[in-house]
Amino acid sequence: MRITKIEICNYRSISHICIDCSTLLTLLGPNNHGKSNVLSALEFALTTSSKPVDQDFFAHREPGNDELWVEMTFTELTDQERNTFKKYILSDDTICIRKSARMINGNSETSYNGWLEQPNEEWLRADNAGDYTSREKVNDTPLSDLVPDSGRITKAIIEQAQNEYIVKHDGNLEFERTLEKGPLLGQKNVGGGVLPEFFLIPAVRDLTDEIRIKTTTTFGRLMNRAVREMAERDERFIEARGQLETVISSLNQREGDDEHANELAMLEKGIEKELAAWGVKVNIEVTPPEIEKLFELGTDIHLDDGVRTTADRKGHGLQRAMMFALLRSWAEALRVERQATEGEEVTARRQSDTVIFAMEEPELFLHPHAQRRLSASLREISDTPEHQVILCTHSTHFVDLKYYKEVVIISKDDPAQGSKIRQCTAELFEGEDFEDKKKQFHMAQWINPDRGEMFFARRVVFVEGETEKVVIPYLAEKLGIFDLDVSIIDCGSKHNLHLYITIANAFSLPYVVVHDEDALPDPVPDDWCPDKISSKQRTFALNQTISDMVQKPIGKVVMLSPDIEGAGGISKSQGKKIGKALAALDHFEAMQIDDIPERLKELVEACYAPLSESEEEATPMPAAPTVPLS
Repeated sequence: MRITKIEICNYRSISHICIDCSTLLTLLGPNNHGKSNVLSALEFALTTSSKPVDQDFFAHREPGNDELWVEMTFTELTDQERNTFKKYILSDDTICIRKSARMINGNSETSYNGWLEQPNEEWLRADNAGDYTSREKVNDTPLSDLVPDSGRITKAIIEQAQNEYIVKHDGNLEFERTLEKGPLLGQKNVGGGVLPEFFLIPAVRDLTDEIRIKTTTTFGRLMNRAVREMAERDERFIEARGQLETVISSLNQREGDDEHANELAMLEKGIEKELAAWGVKVNIEVTPPEIEKLFELGTDIHLDDGVRTTADRKGHGLQRAMMFALLRSWAEALRVERQATEGEEVTARRQSDTVIFAMEEPELFLHPHAQRRLSASLREISDTPEHQVILCTHSTHFVDLKYYKEVVIISKDDPAQGSKIRQCTAELFEGEDFEDKKKQFHMAQWINPDRGEMFFARRVVFVEGETEKVVIPYLAEKLGIFDLDVSIIDCGSKHNLHLYITIANAFSLPYVVVHDEDALPDPVPDDWCPDKISSKQRTFALNQTISDMVQKPIGKVVMLSPDIEGAGGISKSQGKKIGKALAALDHFEAMQIDDIPERLKELVEACYAPLSESEEEATPMPAAPTVPLS
């Protein structure tokens, strides 16, 4: 099973949000805006023992609203999971489980409940089965023909009759979704024992703690799994267990005279003598320990990078890499186990085989190449059946515009309103030339490796090429208005601008589009062929397309006539010699501030000006609808 939707209510900084989930989900946003709270809420939902305290409840909730809850919708159920959760499978082939908590007398009480699709008829609802266990009540319903004619009518008999009736008359019944009144699967807090296993790696975690052999650590889980496998299959391990049990059994024997008694027997008699006035017998019995527990007493990980030391003595980068290596090993162990257990009998209730990895700031202590490798590894894990990965990051190496549906931007502009999200799961590149647009977009990404910056910026500036990318921030520095929080994105060409505008609109990102007018010369040179004229006309026509696509107030357009070289007085012949970007920098380096053309000053000010009130109000908006591309 995999989570397709997470809904969170009244948890920490979150009043209410709903997130659509893919197999890999990337949470972005400023610090202290709620990204970690999403992961923490998911940990609360998937861990039976997790109980919130008073500070975990949203502080600005309405009076009387004293409940927090996290609701998860799952899809892609295995046969085992279908059997475990068969009662909860909805018509869209999903299940929806809620964990909620209330503070009662200073203590939190939690419960798991599932959503059911129940018939509108009261006598067919599973929650009401106990109301029809009398012969008089059931005879007033069509269920009377489906229960025994004699004997006691139990709740289980009514439930079976209800199911039989629903199966026979499914096409004629109307259903509604309701949250069950009783606990999930009929037992309090059973949810965490059958739902996916959840691994959370916080941003700050000491590897010394993480590699301890405990069930709460990743390495501890891996080690316990390996030891359990040995205990079941390795003959040496089985023999050692038998020998240990024999030794312990001999310690518990009390036969023979005092001369041959063991030290425990002598200790018993000594204690009895001291307690003679009480008239009690003392018996010390040694219980054979689980041999697997011996590994918890003295297991260390050593790493040899030329110097062999324990892992906690290595650098933070290697320690962090070690943690993620454990994750990969854990995923592989699960894969091998699933292959070994294929074909096993489906049981009534067993924990899900799904594993969800959640991690904060996976980029910590890793250099860029290591970040890229880790990003690829996490995607590989998320692509594995019954696995899911959720990240909180500030690194562009974990953001790929190709997978824009995985991105969730979290912001908190008003604590009283709580954290809000911006997300786009719609297909943005629609129309007859859908595949061509997607291909064009993906190719444009390779031209611009820092494209992911747009999701982190205060404002993003889309430009046609390299010249604008270097000139705009250079002039901003010279004019004294440069801002590191503004990102200039080289879109590769004017023909790619509409692709990036579409993404910015979808996520309500404040942006400025800078492009050349590209007007046809008048007159058109005699040596221009029809194809060249047609190409120039199409490029000029993009001006209107771009203008129509820009959504105000978040978007603005600055058009340079005829182009940036013309507007800035940059020598085109010099650009041909040393390159346009370098020629532009040389040109403006020698120029005084007062000599910078007014049109370029207006351009730079439009890019770096503070956000207007209307732009700030627009940024927390939900994802914009799909924008058709002309």
